[in-house]
Amino acid sequence: MAIEITVCVGSSCHVRGSRDMLKRFAEIIRADRLEDRVTLLGSFCMERCGEGMNWRFDEEEITSTSVEDAEQKLRSKLAEAAP
Repeated sequence: MAIEITVCVGSSCHVRGSRDMLKRFAEIIRADRLEDRVTLLGSFCMERCGEGMNWRFDEEEITSTSVEDAEQKLRSKLAEAAP
């Protein structure tokens, strides 16, 4: 089961901290040894600029208010997707 996570790094999300979120996601994927199951990508705009830091877990669009919020949501999604 391959999981695709896409993080918006466009200017609005970048200002809110999406690059730090992307780095944190990469750390989690490495630490949990999920490199063979999870692909982490960047996207320049998800067209939801006013909502917060935007990212996608497979096809589900998610908005986070902080890196910590994003990490919590990511860990929950990964746990749900675990075999």
